[in-house]
Amino acid sequence: MINSPRKTPIKESYNKRFISIDSFKGFIILIMVFVNSLSLYDNIPSWTKHAPDYGLTYVDFIAPFFIFIMALNFKLSFNKRIQTSTPFSVYIHFLKRYLIIFAIGIILTLRLEPNIFEIRWGILQVLAIAGLMLLLLIKIKTYIRLLISITFLIIHQYFLTSSLGEVIFNSIEGGFFSSLSWGGMIILSSVICDQFQKSNMSYFFIGGGILLIIIGLITSNIWGFSRFRITLPFVLLTVGTSSIFFYIFYYIIEVKLSDSHLSQKENFLSISGKNSFLLFIIHLFVINIVYFFLPSNSLANLVFIYGYIHVVLIWVFSYLIFKAEIVIII
Repeated sequence: MINSPRKTPIKESYNKRFISIDSFKGFIILIMVFVNSLSLYDNIPSWTKHAPDYGLTYVDFIAPFFIFIMALNFKLSFNKRIQTSTPFSVYIHFLKRYLIIFAIGIILTLRLEPNIFEIRWGILQVLAIAGLMLLLLIKIKTYIRLLISITFLIIHQYFLTSSLGEVIFNSIEGGFFSSLSWGGMIILSSVICDQFQKSNMSYFFIGGGILLIIIGLITSNIWGFSRFRITLPFVLLTVGTSSIFFYIFYYIIEVKLSDSHLSQKENFLSISGKNSFLLFIIHLFVINIVYFFLPSNSLANLVFIYGYIHVVLIWVFSYLIFKAEIVIII
């Protein structure tokens, strides 16, 4: 039986598996598959695409959601390993993990054409650099990490007001210079995640989330929300929203259903969350294959149907590998 946050010892929580975490990851990956399936097509309505510059759509929240849960997973995995291994071996393990993710990102974004060899930036490189930044700071006190994250976000916001601003905007995922903002995002997420399974968890995940949203809304009057520029208000708003959304998953599955066997059983979403990285890679290949056959000017209804089918196929694949007890972890 899964106990409430007030009754679960902290060290025990490191070794437990939380269905809510996999469920949240599954939710993110399935939404990601859908929106990425539509992203290459011209006739898709603007509400289901990234905002072109300043502004927000639901699509702009997907990467921050993933980074938030990445911070929580990192905290639990790091603390679990540090109990049974030497600090050096633990750091080497995570260093290798993020270098592998970075290398996979480089391979997937290579541009290879006759007389052209171009190495490009991408979301996996963003996740890898953010993970490495958190790895360097994970043992630092929470309030110091908070100060560092805010400092990173302020410095990046300053970059946006300089000549680097347009370079960042025109680069994929903001390019290398936006590592400060993505790093600030995962470090800020880790500040909230430090309170996971503690007695004051709801104050940080809900109260802290609301506070970040309010500050994000206030500062947006100065700097605006921009996913492509990764502005300070965008980071604050999305981290706050991620925190609240995850807590809803956690509260329903781990608290409200704690006296039910359902809290310990896999569900529709958690099945996909168990192999989220593998599903992410596979869906990219599917998107590129389909693009050869489905032109960019296809009717919106046809593209939506393709998006729904893609989600179903990814879920079916995740179910099959779940039944085969295959879990691929980097």
